[in-house]
Amino acid sequence: MVDVPATGIAEVDVAVAGREGITAAVESLRSDGVVILRRAVDPALLASVSDMVIDWHERFLSGAVHNYSLGEETATRIPDIWQDAFTEPRELQGFRKWNVAGMDHRFIPLVDCEPLYSVIHGFIGPDLGVTKTQMLVLPPGCLDSPFLHTDAGSLADVVEHMDASPVMVSAQVFLTDLPSPGMGNFTCVPGSHRKRYPWSPDNPTRSQLGGPLGEDIPMDIRRQAIVRAGDVAVFIHSLWHGATSNASPVPRRSLILSYAKSFVRPYDYESTPDVVLRHGTSRQRLLFGDLGAWAFRPGCFYHYPDDYLKMLASDPVVGP
Repeated sequence: MVDVPATGIAEVDVAVAGREGITAAVESLRSDGVVILRRAVDPALLASVSDMVIDWHERFLSGAVHNYSLGEETATRIPDIWQDAFTEPRELQGFRKWNVAGMDHRFIPLVDCEPLYSVIHGFIGPDLGVTKTQMLVLPPGCLDSPFLHTDAGSLADVVEHMDASPVMVSAQVFLTDLPSPGMGNFTCVPGSHRKRYPWSPDNPTRSQLGGPLGEDIPMDIRRQAIVRAGDVAVFIHSLWHGATSNASPVPRRSLILSYAKSFVRPYDYESTPDVVLRHGTSRQRLLFGDLGAWAFRPGCFYHYPDDYLKMLASDPVVGP
């Protein structure tokens, strides 16, 4: 996948474009299913979450924690094409950890940081929550097989009409510079969010765990992103995406967040993580499903009170 073209993904420099940039990013999401936000994370926050990922990856390399979230109360199903990786040395395994917000408070400010949050809020609308928080490290010589997939499990079988309010969107925050192709770069097929999964007709169960999948997608319609640390790829859940192999001498580190309408069941936690309850702001706790006095009452997820909607509103964006 090193030969995948490194052009053709819409991008917006939201650090300088202001409100017009937010609108342009939302329009690209609707038309292409993906947009690259340049300089979307504050340098201080970027440094904090970068240190966090390095810390946890070092714990994994030392044997202190498992890969993925094996043995923990979160998602544990792993695609067949990655099963062999567990027999390889840890330094050659792709490191993936679920429910990071429940592991480390340093992640929490990322979920509503500006201007990223304004793009998410502008795309999905005021009724939204965080469904997934993950970290990913692809080391040099990573032996994991790259493949294209869509997000959200069974929801990947849902292709939305872009005139409607979207159900789910994800954001991949890049923590390392990827100035050249073949460094584990984010790869996708712009416009594929309109095509029902799977690409090939020989998958009657519509599973994304039996791979390798997406092999029939032509290389010339795939695109890989050239990015710097602090850039973010935002994409709708039904977009075909993945990563290239990492043929570089440096690890590729990133964080992944997913946002959805509040009725969508979270991917990697059952109730608001304790770490979020202890360290999160009112809005951050609400994004993780903490409804306060409304919790567990019928209708909670169908009719948000006005004060909740105000709390979930994005912060004012400076610019035109």
